[in-house]
Amino acid sequence: MGALCSCFCESNDEPTHRTPLLTGGQNKPVTSQHVPSYVKTSSTTSQSAVTQPPPPSARQHRPEALKEQDFVTSLDHVAPVSLHQLPAQLAALNKTFQDHAKLYNEQHDHFKQLRQAVNDFKAKFVADTSGIPVMADCLRILADRCGGATLTAKREKRCIQLQYDAREVSEKCTGLPEDTLEALELYNKINRQVKSILDKSPQVSRSLELVLEEEHNLKKEVTKADLSNTDGPEALRRCTENINRLRKLPGFIETIQKYTEKSFKEVLEGSKVLLKEIGTEVA
Repeated sequence: MGALCSCFCESNDEPTHRTPLLTGGQNKPVTSQHVPSYVKTSSTTSQSAVTQPPPPSARQHRPEALKEQDFVTSLDHVAPVSLHQLPAQLAALNKTFQDHAKLYNEQHDHFKQLRQAVNDFKAKFVADTSGIPVMADCLRILADRCGGATLTAKREKRCIQLQYDAREVSEKCTGLPEDTLEALELYNKINRQVKSILDKSPQVSRSLELVLEEEHNLKKEVTKADLSNTDGPEALRRCTENINRLRKLPGFIETIQKYTEKSFKEVLEGSKVLLKEIGTEVA
């Protein structure tokens, strides 16, 4: 196999995560002062059993595991958004809402495609990884499957694209050619989705925040509009609900960014393994 260009070093700041751990109420220990006087407490063992606080929760000893569990759970809460339409008299305000819904939904669509591409890529290597397809292992196996076909890589910010001749890969690869070619294309697709998401997410988040900061003025536009006694309250209700729905989106964007950066970090590390397999030094 030909050499890939050694251009995979990148330092990414870890994304922040604002989802707090859910914490329950603490059980209060029962102390001896609550024991009635007619109960004998002369035994040291009995007294100790009464005053001993309950053992600490196992949650307190696994903060990192719990954070990861919270993150994985939060992925399932990320969903597209749909906003109410407002009356024709509020066309400008309605456009503001719908434009921001569209911006977010485009990011969500890229996020959905990224998750699917990652799953589809790893699925290509389930049989060779005992059902636990880690990205680094997948790329090492992919290097072997290419069977000496020349691969090069074009590196951009937040994106790596593998370049290859499909005919050469088909002739030299081990196994079914379509499996290897599909894996190579999925690798490139993952990177394209990563770039799209990480390039646009900060702008989408900032635009959403600016709209939310204008909540008072947005509602004021509704109250000032020439609406009937029936349409006015309904328009205000819809406006308020739209704002409440938009309020969830910056948190969704943050979750999308965290997952995307994590995925790209795995790709970077895995690509170093791929380069090592073909004897190319990593800068």
